[in-house]
Amino acid sequence: MKARYVLSTAFLSLIINGISLYNLPIGYISIFVMLLVFIPNLFLKIISFGKNRKAQGANHILVKAAVDFEKNTHSKIPYILLMVMMYIGGGALIFFQIYQYDYIDALVTGNIHWSVFYTAAPYLIGTGYVLFAASLVMMTIHFRKIFREAGMFKKHEGSKYVESNCGSSRR
Repeated sequence: MKARYVLSTAFLSLIINGISLYNLPIGYISIFVMLLVFIPNLFLKIISFGKNRKAQGANHILVKAAVDFEKNTHSKIPYILLMVMMYIGGGALIFFQIYQYDYIDALVTGNIHWSVFYTAAPYLIGTGYVLFAASLVMMTIHFRKIFREAGMFKKHEGSKYVESNCGSSRR
């Protein structure tokens, strides 16, 4: 699954949940879903850019660092823990919203006086739940793909430093 699909679904979840006002905390978690997907993909793009520049013949320190960054093995555990936290946080906020629906409804109806909002709110709430759940599932599928394919999550035998073949001063 491509990152842009996950990011667009999470962004749409943020917008719909923000507009509905009932699901606003779930919209906040969508921001963290976007960050969790964006940051590793940014590193993968930097590595890809470095490989492309090296294939074109560039040989400066930034290209070497970008290419050698893939040789540093990154742990999957923080990403897995953050995904689990997203699921637990989303479930807890959905439970909280359902449990405290009367108080949230009183807060929203006391401050918003648009009749159009009240006719659209149930549809926005349902759509927000579906988009949030879809973004979580898409995030999990995306990370399964990244963990299998990305070189930065695999063990490497090579050097973990940019200048692996430089001469060292021996005494």
